[in-house]
Amino acid sequence: MDIIQILILGLVQAVTEWLPLSSKTMDAIVYTRLFGGSPSSVISVLLFLHLGTMLAAFAYFRKEVLSSLSNFLRAPLPLGRHAESEFGFVATALLFTGIVGVPILLVEWHLLPQLDGSALLVLMGGGLVATGFLLTSQAKSRWRSAESVTWRDGVLTGALQGLSVIPGISRAGTSTTGLIWRGFSSESAFHLAFILSIPTVFFAEILLWAAQGGISAIPIEEGLALAASSFAFGLMTIRVLLQIAHRLNVAWLAFAFGLMMIVFGTLGIG
Repeated sequence: MDIIQILILGLVQAVTEWLPLSSKTMDAIVYTRLFGGSPSSVISVLLFLHLGTMLAAFAYFRKEVLSSLSNFLRAPLPLGRHAESEFGFVATALLFTGIVGVPILLVEWHLLPQLDGSALLVLMGGGLVATGFLLTSQAKSRWRSAESVTWRDGVLTGALQGLSVIPGISRAGTSTTGLIWRGFSSESAFHLAFILSIPTVFFAEILLWAAQGGISAIPIEEGLALAASSFAFGLMTIRVLLQIAHRLNVAWLAFAFGLMMIVFGTLGIG
């Protein structure tokens, strides 16, 4: 790959990672169809691209993430104290992501290799649009902030995120949907979805790397360039999206995400 292709792939990953559009699907389409890349190299390309955006999210929220982790490590007991916090939310969301996602992944690998999430994407999008209508009359003071998050919010958010193992279903779209349905403001929904992406992508990277036998199908220097590209663009898109979300009514966020899901699912490009 040349530098232009690397930059384009980094930009595509950075934009689609945070929107209700499957980044892994879009990365694969651009790499194989636009740039003529080998299908056998797609997993390696995805690994490095997602590594970049994961590190971007960590870099942007590093103080918050390290503070939450250090609070737990200093005094892990009683667990109930941590459950009513961001740490409890993330841990619970990861647990339910696995509970929902692993069985689907096993079915996909062994029984239904052509599993298609388009219909589910349309259905979820319709639910978000309906939610948008319900939220139009809700006072802004009733929307929840990120500071109020607990383990209870991780149950629905994680369960929905587990659906993202289905081809075409976006991790960001499902997690943000769960947070909107739990009553969080636009800015808080994006904020928490970004935080949750860090450990989720980390464990997904390990799983994909192990599935590939720990060997990269592309040169390491090329992979590192892809990671650097998605890292740089990822930082920029996080800042932009949080600035937009700060001004955005949560009802309009629900409308926007819902309509995008319906369109992507209908066209089969999720």
